[in-house]
Amino acid sequence: MSTSLRQCERIARDEGLAAGLAMAIAGTEVAATAPGRWAAVPTEGVRPGAEVRHHSLAEREGVTFLACPGRPPAAPASLAEIGRLLAAVRLGLVRRLLDQAVEHLGERTAGDEPLIRKQLITGTIADTMAEVELLREQAHAPHDPATLCDLHLRLDELGWQVLTLFGAAGYLADHPARALHVSFLVANTWIDREAGEDRADREGGLS
Repeated sequence: MSTSLRQCERIARDEGLAAGLAMAIAGTEVAATAPGRWAAVPTEGVRPGAEVRHHSLAEREGVTFLACPGRPPAAPASLAEIGRLLAAVRLGLVRRLLDQAVEHLGERTAGDEPLIRKQLITGTIADTMAEVELLREQAHAPHDPATLCDLHLRLDELGWQVLTLFGAAGYLADHPARALHVSFLVANTWIDREAGEDRADREGGLS
């Protein structure tokens, strides 16, 4: 798979989740690679008549869930690479929404001062950017199932952190921040979280 993490992050930041997802799984035989019963794919690439599951927020982001056999993936190495590329996509999405949050906060005031200048807000933005840099480095490292799961769990938390910058608007279906909710669902269909948890338990002496 020749697609780079940098490419995936850039296209997700510039064009959104569906475009990033399309790049991350380009050339992948979805049914033979996805670890579960459903796989998130770009809607525009779904063939007519395919068995799909729709989700209202995902549809707004151009994402559909395609039925898969649900058997163990034929190419675990390819699945791990998709997990890394999806991490880059999610980082790009965080940066995309953070840009929008900064613009949003710059237009709102409290006590005649733009919210963007409030210490709590600037601190959250700085923490988010620091975490983006840290997780970008983690995405470039080799991954076993446990560390890949940990990476995406941290991306889940980072997405929720960005959502708080939009206030109540971030939880509206017609707000662009919905992409962060959908990215969590996308990751759940491509990351074998149970395998990662099992591996972590074994290494921790819990099984």
